[in-house]
Amino acid sequence: MADDRKETLNLLAVGPLPPPLGGTTVLFERLVGRLREREGVSVEVIDTGRVRGRGLAGVTRFFRLIVDVVRQARGQDVVTLHVSTSGLHVIGPPVALAARLRSTALIVRKFGGTDFFEYPPLRRCLILWTLRRADLYLAETRDLVERARSAGLTNAAWYANSRPMPELPAEPVSELPDEPRRGCRRFVFLGQVHGGKGVRELVEAGERLPEGVTVDIYGPLGFDVQESELTGRERVTYRGPVDSDDVHGVLSKYDALVLPSYHHGEGYPGVILEAYAAGLPVVSTRWRAIPELVDDGVTGLLVEPRDSGALRGAMLSLVEDEELYARLCEGVRARRHEFSDEIWSQRFVDYCRGLKE
Repeated sequence: MADDRKETLNLLAVGPLPPPLGGTTVLFERLVGRLREREGVSVEVIDTGRVRGRGLAGVTRFFRLIVDVVRQARGQDVVTLHVSTSGLHVIGPPVALAARLRSTALIVRKFGGTDFFEYPPLRRCLILWTLRRADLYLAETRDLVERARSAGLTNAAWYANSRPMPELPAEPVSELPDEPRRGCRRFVFLGQVHGGKGVRELVEAGERLPEGVTVDIYGPLGFDVQESELTGRERVTYRGPVDSDDVHGVLSKYDALVLPSYHHGEGYPGVILEAYAAGLPVVSTRWRAIPELVDDGVTGLLVEPRDSGALRGAMLSLVEDEELYARLCEGVRARRHEFSDEIWSQRFVDYCRGLKE
């Protein structure tokens, strides 16, 4: 989508690029890609990745990238910092100082659902110092925006996670050729396989589902759930990790996503947006900002965290009630474009142009 205005918008985008692959790196890379597709937008990128856990080499890289920010901010219309909550108190202050030194507008976009007001005083003060010097603070969830505004950060605005939303076929696709998918029999979990994502509750609920119903779990191990906890099950099968390029294809083979998360840093889980992109309704939890993303009874079903019985009940209702399942699928189709990365990248350009003008 081309921008109608001819005057070039010059942006310096500071954020993490892959590798490693993850929510923040994928979101930043996709936004940069979308911005570069637009006429009238010029983007320079400074990669903040590969700093943590690298000892002296990481410290050296950090100082070099700050020097790069100061140097490359010259002549830019807007400096944009894209960062997780855990790194904002470190990189935020020097980037804010660099933008002020160059008399350049600053946007800070924070990934994730972690509320920095819960941090210890020093970290919290450094983050607040940064955000108060930004022209615009973009938070991932509406709840975080409200909390920021109640603390006096009037520059806070909502900027949701997004994904490409390709057109869906008129009928859900079955694994069998020329046969539309009917009802819900195949559930999928995709993400980091650890307790905070509700994996153990999912295994317990899945094993109590009727014959013919399956639950497949995809994602990396190495956290607090052992592969032995997932093997030898009757209904639940661990399928291993998935490459990011294959996520859409994998999800498209299933009927519904299950994400019974109570992870402390949950914002807008990217896998829910990936499920919407594939046309799948979602069974998830009333946890943090998930109810902002999953409209209970419209695009999915929500249960209380850590309740395997309620989780089983929600999954069973999709299996037994075809009308409910069909209604949720229609709800996803109606709402999915609200989280299209084409729409949100245009909103980002609008934010930047508003500061330039």
